[in-house]
Amino acid sequence: MSDANVPALRTGHKVTGIVPTSIEEVFRLAQAVAKSGLAPSTMKTPEALTVAIMHGLEIGLPPMMSIQKIAVVNGRPTLWGDAVPAILWARGFKIEENLKDGTTAFCKVIRPDGTEIVRHFSVDDAKKAGLWGKAGPWTQYPQRMLAMRARGLAARDGAADALSGLYLQEELEGGELTNVVTIEPRKSSAEAKRDGTKETFDGLMKAIEASPEASDLLSLRSNHADEWLKMPSRWANLLNEAFYYKARDFGVTVDPETGAIVDDEAQSA
Repeated sequence: MSDANVPALRTGHKVTGIVPTSIEEVFRLAQAVAKSGLAPSTMKTPEALTVAIMHGLEIGLPPMMSIQKIAVVNGRPTLWGDAVPAILWARGFKIEENLKDGTTAFCKVIRPDGTEIVRHFSVDDAKKAGLWGKAGPWTQYPQRMLAMRARGLAARDGAADALSGLYLQEELEGGELTNVVTIEPRKSSAEAKRDGTKETFDGLMKAIEASPEASDLLSLRSNHADEWLKMPSRWANLLNEAFYYKARDFGVTVDPETGAIVDDEAQSA
């Protein structure tokens, strides 16, 4: 292109972000990001980036922020905790947080109509969940992780309409980037019987039933997350059901699909 055909640079105009208005525009943007090599390691394909952008747009995040703040954990889109205040403030919510005695994190979400929702997460809660002292952020930044758990409970309970029910990434994986995974297709029952997955399934069912404590049960789920994800759907549902009821035997309520602890007290408050 000759210099005569190059558009002249103009001054006095504000550069604005790109906000696609159709699925085709979203995919074109996703392709550009994928080719740039700047996409997060778990979202290298245009298809994965498209899903992240679409989820972000639903909760008010612009495309490039969606790519950085949406993570995929065990096949489920999640939201990084530091994006929550931005989303809530933009929609007229208020959020207040504090840490009592260094052991219990509190988070208050104030809805635009003035309704207040307060949730907490303590060191004792983290110990019951098998998180306290766990290698990674729970050892390096324990108070920050307590705050993220309290924030996730309060935000989901008090601002479900703003977050569309998304869990915080820190809730599902303790903030460990190494555990953020891209979902793979589940195996068929026939394939699972051929490659030995049936034996793995039987072993997991027995291990669930034999778990002596809640922490052992939660560790079992975490340590075998990859195998769990690849099980045929019917087998995975049986594992989820056994896991859920065994956790209830220990007085713990869990989300059977993710393994995350559900705060019964918070849900009923």
